Amino acid sequence: KGIETSINYEVIRKQNYGLSVGFNISFNENRINSLGVMDNFEFSSTWASTAIGTDYAVYQGQPIGMMFGYQNDGRYEVSDFDFADGIYTLKEGVADASSVVGNVVPGSMKLRDLNGDGVVDGDDKSIIGNSNPKNTGGLTLNGRIYNFDFSAAFNWSYGNDIYNASKIEHTSSTVSSPNGQYRNLTTAMEDGVRWTNVDATGQLVTDPTELAALNENTTMWSPYMQRFVLSDWAIEDGSFLRLNTLTLGYSLPESILKPLGISRFRLYGTMTNVFVLTNYSGLDPEVSTRRATPYTPGVDYSPYPRNRQVVFGLNLNF
Repeated sequence: KGIETSINYEVIRKQNYGLSVGFNISFNENRINSLGVMDNFEFSSTWASTAIGTDYAVYQGQPIGMMFGYQNDGRYEVSDFDFADGIYTLKEGVADASSVVGNVVPGSMKLRDLNGDGVVDGDDKSIIGNSNPKNTGGLTLNGRIYNFDFSAAFNWSYGNDIYNASKIEHTSSTVSSPNGQYRNLTTAMEDGVRWTNVDATGQLVTDPTELAALNENTTMWSPYMQRFVLSDWAIEDGSFLRLNTLTLGYSLPESILKPLGISRFRLYGTMTNVFVLTNYSGLDPEVSTRRATPYTPGVDYSPYPRNRQVVFGLNLNF
């Protein structure tokens, strides 16, 4: 259900200049009222084959498009472990996420233990994102000033989440990508930001005090992981405002055209995908690459970036 409305208004109408505005906005929502004889279930987007497992929730009372995963808690620090005989052992009271992220050591990704049993596992997954926007809309401007004319068309989406699967893959070197061909392709894991076990001279650091000092100014976990993990770190706000098309034109005056038997001679240029304002870190906030099922909207995995085009044209009427 929802509300959709549009308004068109001629702001200025003069002989030599004018301006009109068109505005539309939509507020739509969906809700699963019943699953019939079925129980609530989770579904997989399969972007990582079976490595991620189920990453969308299909629950009665919730909308379609709810992202399902773990809550990120940063990383394991040296202070989370006892160190003896070259072995790091988790301290009592620190949740063990090894069943999800693999063997945990200082620098490993850390996840929240939601049920408080001291172990992070499938029981600690929860809804971490909603692909449905609060509203979407568009704005068009059409104007003229003497022989010049212009038009601009904007569109936006507000309040939807994007599941940035490319962000997970491009910041992880896992068993499923043993050659590391997708590791550190984004600045999220650049040197000086990610956890490291190697000092400036290339030597492996094993001493706990030295290791903690080495990573004092870093914030991210180590990119070396045993498997891909979906956490709310990869769920991003997909709100955006895009200038889709911009057209500028010029028409020759009638006094020049009439002796030539021409009623209209207009030159114009049109640019598409002029700019987009967004905080989303991916290539394009208008993305949904897993379209085989309606259960998994809003996944950003290996998309083509949206191109920008410039077209020049001529309108000639005799």
